[in-house]
Amino acid sequence: MAKQEFQKRNIIAENSRFYICFDEIKFPGSPGIDNFLTIKPKICHTNQIVGVCILPFVNNKFLLMKGWRHQFDTEIWQAPAGFVEPGESSIESAHRELVEETGLVCKSQDIIQLGSYIPDAGLIEGKIGLYLALHCTPITDHLEPEFGTGNLHSFNPLALNELLMNSCNIGGSTCIASFRALNYLNTQI
Repeated sequence: MAKQEFQKRNIIAENSRFYICFDEIKFPGSPGIDNFLTIKPKICHTNQIVGVCILPFVNNKFLLMKGWRHQFDTEIWQAPAGFVEPGESSIESAHRELVEETGLVCKSQDIIQLGSYIPDAGLIEGKIGLYLALHCTPITDHLEPEFGTGNLHSFNPLALNELLMNSCNIGGSTCIASFRALNYLNTQI
């Protein structure tokens, strides 16, 4: 198969987090594409990590939130997640998101890396770092709810697996992190 060639990038819009681009790509023997839509996050960590998802595991149960998504006018199941920030490692970003979105904290050694995943290789230029948070405890400070987050709901491993297999309203990073966390815990027994 002939390899495509990236020609140039045209930034057509931006906000505080993303550049929206039209990329020009050439394919041997074809006219190519001059408006391939790419969303490029402005902040990127090592290995192209632009966001994080961290799944809390407390008292042998996984915790998920129901967050409202205006694009679908519905709630979805999700683990705490968010953007990476400058000056933080990806694990520090995951720990910050855990605290901000759930009011839970855990020790650094209790944050397990579950790899990464590419949310949409044809659209988003970046990867999501996936983590499992063990032995979480609540902090005492009052937290203001973040936009798009909701109350925590607990799932034992069997119930989480059932949710993963049957729900049509679950975030992609939550789904991948959950499958990997279930596998991780199964291998630790």
